[in-house]
Amino acid sequence: MIDELLAVLPWILTLIMISLWAWSERLRRVQNLKLTMLMGKDSLTGLSNRRDFLELAGREVNRSQRFSNPLTALIVDVDDLRNLNSTYGTIGGDLALKHLANACRQSVRDFDLIARFSGEEVALILPDTSLDGAIVVAERIRKKSVEQRISMPDGLEFTMTVCIGVAQTKNEMDSLEDLLLAADIALQRAMENGPNKVMY
Repeated sequence: MIDELLAVLPWILTLIMISLWAWSERLRRVQNLKLTMLMGKDSLTGLSNRRDFLELAGREVNRSQRFSNPLTALIVDVDDLRNLNSTYGTIGGDLALKHLANACRQSVRDFDLIARFSGEEVALILPDTSLDGAIVVAERIRKKSVEQRISMPDGLEFTMTVCIGVAQTKNEMDSLEDLLLAADIALQRAMENGPNKVMY
């Protein structure tokens, strides 16, 4: 009996060690996710999260009002993300959001603000940018989004399109909420006339 217990003891100890390792690995991932959120980053796209974006964008609105500089906002939405998710799975949807984040990063200046604003929306604040300048940026994002193919891990490829709403502050009394609401209304018009549209 003791010999039998001694024979299985290494297996039991190995199972305990594997369980402890798996538990510590899970704990490490949770801590990294919490740290990422505290740093103000979206864990999927690496963009700022909504909370961080709203804080920084509020400062930009105040600066714009203080110096009477133009300020514009863009809200970008992936066209028919639900269909992408149902066709290519959540991996396809995640890849589409990462692709959109990269298209936005490649289309703006270092000091422009970009964030994952909601599940499938990315918001941008462009300081010292007129409405015409913001439309140029929006068109650049739209073209980059559709031109590059997205590759799935199994080798399957697909493309995506986006709709973008653009708005500019109208006067010194405009708040961040007013600016984002105007961009969201423009986005809704783009989606009604879309896919693959920019409206302002």
